[in-house]
Amino acid sequence: MTEQPLRIGLVGAGSIARVAELPALMAAPQVVIAGVVTRTYASAQQVAHRWPIERAYPSVEAMIEHARLDALFVLTPKTIHTPFVELGLRAGLDVFCEKPLASRLEEAKQLAALADATGRILMVGFNRRYAEVYITAREQFRERPVQFCVAQKNRPGSEYRATLENSIHMVDLLRWFCGEAVEVAAHAIAPDPYHEEGTMALIRFESGAIGALVAARSAGEWDERLDVYGGLTSVRVTAPDAVAISQQGETRLIEMRPRAMGWAQVNVTMGFGPEVWEFLACVRERRQPRTNAHEAVRTQELTEWVLRAAGLPLEDRTEQLAEEPRHGSR
Repeated sequence: MTEQPLRIGLVGAGSIARVAELPALMAAPQVVIAGVVTRTYASAQQVAHRWPIERAYPSVEAMIEHARLDALFVLTPKTIHTPFVELGLRAGLDVFCEKPLASRLEEAKQLAALADATGRILMVGFNRRYAEVYITAREQFRERPVQFCVAQKNRPGSEYRATLENSIHMVDLLRWFCGEAVEVAAHAIAPDPYHEEGTMALIRFESGAIGALVAARSAGEWDERLDVYGGLTSVRVTAPDAVAISQQGETRLIEMRPRAMGWAQVNVTMGFGPEVWEFLACVRERRQPRTNAHEAVRTQELTEWVLRAAGLPLEDRTEQLAEEPRHGSR
């Protein structure tokens, strides 16, 4: 019997969606991108014309009512994730949401509880857990303990609430490698606490592991690394290109580009494509994804702990929130 195509609706189609989720959905078999909503109806029409999307809609409500959806992708700015995720779940749809699940931890917890109550899948886009470099690194510690883990995500410049917006990826990796935290110490350089120049944290985990987070926005280049030590093994990830594994004085280097015969693309090497395909498989097989809503809540809890310890705000500026539209954002 032929499998019915999954009908997908998009809320938002900004730069990340065009690099990551849209190409992944196009490459997936038995998927129809049935509708799109963006900040304005005119921009949604432009997106639908450029990509293989059935049609644009003026609002998320209209798309849910008319597009016969199976699942919703919420790819808007974080400040307006909550209303769209809630709309999807209450309409009986499975939902993929970009990270973080919500601007506020309490809202993230409420969305996780709503997914449970409605029996729907809610997956959050922590794509690093689906990147081959990080999966390969974690495999080295399947039978040996992680004792030390240093996660770095550095880049020039800063963005609004950079630790929550961007460094949360590395917080999630620290949890994935080390478990749950029991103690956090952190500091930030932040003349404007909403546009921090960087954050560093030292985290102790229940497992006995110690983790360090480094997020410097005064760096001279984009630089993402993970160093993991334990059981006389050292693993260094230089994302998205290579994993170096050192044991007994010898180092084995695994390079991702040659493995992909030179055709590696960022939407695959950084895990964007694999996470989308995993979500689609979970929808079909009715199983929970690796980065489900409760995992996302626990990562946001630890990120908030880091923010609090570093003296950074937990809430968005009210004027920033006031500028965001409530329906159809990019």
